[in-house]
Order: sequence, then C-alpha cells, then structure tokens
Amino acid sequence: MSRFRGMPAGRLLTLAGAVMFGVFFVVAFIFRRTGVDESALSIVAGVLAYSFIAFAALVVWRAWRGRPGPAERAVSRYLSTHPAVVAWLGTPIAMQMPDVPEGRGGPGQANLTVPVTGPLGEASADIVLARLNREWEVLHAVLVMDGERVPLTPVRR
Repeated sequence: MSRFRGMPAGRLLTLAGAVMFGVFFVVAFIFRRTGVDESALSIVAGVLAYSFIAFAALVVWRAWRGRPGPAERAVSRYLSTHPAVVAWLGTPIAMQMPDVPEGRGGPGQANLTVPVTGPLGEASADIVLARLNREWEVLHAVLVMDGERVPLTPVRR
C-alpha cells in the first residue's frame, strides 16, 4: 500500500478507474452467465460509480493538502533556476525544505537554512524571505559549500 501513497494523483485515479471497470466487467460477465436480473447489474454499476467518485474526491483532497506552500514554491523556484546554484551543484537539485510559518496573508519575514544537494555535491542555502500580502519573495540568499559563502544575487527576468 505504501507504493500507492507516493503515486501522482492522475496516475492513481487512472489506475482506480481501470480497476473499477475491470471489477464491473467481471461482475457483468458472471451476472449474464448466471441469468441474474438486469436491475442488479445496474445497482452494482451505481455502487462502483459512487465508490469511484468518493475515491477521486479523497485523492484530489490529499493531493491538494500535500502541495507545497507559497514560501516553499518561491524558495524552490529561486534555488533551482539560479545560475550560481546550478554551476556549483549541477542539476537536478534536491532540497529539504524546513517548515515555514505561512500565516494568513499580510507582511512577514522568515530566515531559512535549506540543505541543497546536486550531482556535484552538497551545500546549504541561507535565505531571507519576505511576504508581501500573500506572495513570498527571496530578499537575500547565500550558498554555503565547503566553508565558502557564495552570494546568490537576485536574477531579474
């Protein structure tokens, strides 16, 4: 069962739909061979359909709840696209995001130390975030690798 927890929501819904359709196919085949009334088959179809809808709602809710917050998205986007981080660590880059107090809008600030790994080594990024209304923005960032501090100047797009 743990194999299905990490599966993307779209793939999990496709797999569940295929399983439900397969179950209905087998039940319909058995009902037709044994001469069971058509109304019983429509009841089975309704139960399977409502079961799939409930399962889909649960999968979508869990995917929505497990998505990264705005601060995590801002840090991930900043570090994964910054030329200095890519030059020092290579791509792809993996990050272990610490908990960020999200709050409910309004101004705020957070100081984070984010462990970053890539094919060329490991480092940590010291980041200062500011929240303006609901959006987080990286104000200052420094990449610390092998005792060397590399300032990550903001890249303008």
